[in-house]
Amino acid sequence: MLFKKTPDVPKEISDSKMTKWYSSLSDQDKVRTNRYLDRADTSSSYHFISSVAAAAIADENHSFAALVCEEGLGHQLTDMQRFTINELMIDAYIGTKRYDDAKGVCESNLKLYPSVSKEIIADNNGSVPEKMNCRNRYVDIVVGVGSGYDEAFALLDRFFDMNLISKEDLTFRKQSLKIHRLQRSFDGVYTYTYKS
Repeated sequence: MLFKKTPDVPKEISDSKMTKWYSSLSDQDKVRTNRYLDRADTSSSYHFISSVAAAAIADENHSFAALVCEEGLGHQLTDMQRFTINELMIDAYIGTKRYDDAKGVCESNLKLYPSVSKEIIADNNGSVPEKMNCRNRYVDIVVGVGSGYDEAFALLDRFFDMNLISKEDLTFRKQSLKIHRLQRSFDGVYTYTYKS
């Protein structure tokens, strides 16, 4: 006679109050989750989700990171916690080539930014962080995936208006984009001429 064995829920999962989510996972996703338990912060569901997602991104396991982040957004979160999970989700979506989804999350974080800006700046010794996915990766997608240089220029102006970049940074980034567009155009002409 066969009995269906209920798999044990790891202590890290129950400590994080993530039992219901874990039980809903496929066997394959449970194995993936277990791989990151030694790096999981079990002090709360938010800390569990953000630490596991960050570990999965570091392993380039982007599809699993996206799954974890999406679960996180269903929890009660502060604006800062939501912002942090969104930043991770942007990396996860880009890693899975879900570029439109990544752009949507960038927009969500740009809308959240005014409510969390003081906390972000305070945590970064009084300045806007150099690494901010909703700013940097947004431009990467617009230019790298869609060749949308005019859209990227408009984004940079928007970032300046939001105090996300300085006047000097705005000038530098726009100049870099102009050089990039010129180089891309040159490469296209060279390729066309070479193939002809």
